Amino acid sequence: MMRAHTVNSSARGCRCSPRACGGRRLALSARAGVGESAEVRVNRVVAIPEGPAQQTQQAVQAIESAWRSGVRRQQLELLLPLIGATDLDDWPGGIRQQFKAAQPMVESILRAIKQTEGLQGPLAANIWDQGDAVGAWTGKNLACVLFPTASVLDKLNKICSGPDAPGLVLIVNPQWEMRGNLVSDFGFGQRKADSERFIASFEPTYCQRQLRVYGDSIRLLKAHPNRWQVHTVARNGSSECISTQEAQPTYQEVEALLRDRPDSMMNKVWRERMLGSIFDRLKTEYAFNQDSLNQLP
Repeated sequence: MMRAHTVNSSARGCRCSPRACGGRRLALSARAGVGESAEVRVNRVVAIPEGPAQQTQQAVQAIESAWRSGVRRQQLELLLPLIGATDLDDWPGGIRQQFKAAQPMVESILRAIKQTEGLQGPLAANIWDQGDAVGAWTGKNLACVLFPTASVLDKLNKICSGPDAPGLVLIVNPQWEMRGNLVSDFGFGQRKADSERFIASFEPTYCQRQLRVYGDSIRLLKAHPNRWQVHTVARNGSSECISTQEAQPTYQEVEALLRDRPDSMMNKVWRERMLGSIFDRLKTEYAFNQDSLNQLP
């Protein structure tokens, strides 16, 4: 996790090129009012939140928007503010320390969501797994699980199933790994297929993720009903939206976006390496020529 509390968006919000973010439709969204069309709305650029409070507010708005659209299972990914970080480790206390950072944000989101018609009612707080810091807030109309793992998937499935299932179920910062492992967190065969199908039923409605790509600080931001956005964040904290996409951008797609930007750190490093390589080659050739001249009879 990165230092979310140190990053500020620019005073005018994100600056996005017409080509990157939808051209005329994006320009319209800045002036659109209550009666704006869905097509315009999903192309609006959302500013990078200035800290946990603003991120929480964005998440609440995204959840409510998705709820009104009929999305009953939602997945959130929050960028956590660092607490107790050291020079060597952002999270020396591991997942339990992350839980302490996430808990106030999740509870703030739930307090706001409970004001929505159809989601009211008390919530019971429980720890599902002490070692993996899996927390759950459950009620008649609303349920939320923080840091769910593959080992609690059966409990989560039970909450979502049956006639008494809450109208809205949220999962926040899931800890299972869906890609890249030779052995899946969900086992093999039919159980794996069923688990992945169940997880896929949770639609990402809010996500803020930080990436470091060749020295460039990148934020991925998704806030329903808007598209996925790719922002670059400068050292002074200002941000710029460089692309919006229907699907979550892959690391390779982010690399390609940066490759098209002359001012990206990726291209600066490449130019420095090229210049260094040329300089080294010239030095080598000069030394070879000097040696050759010295060896003449």
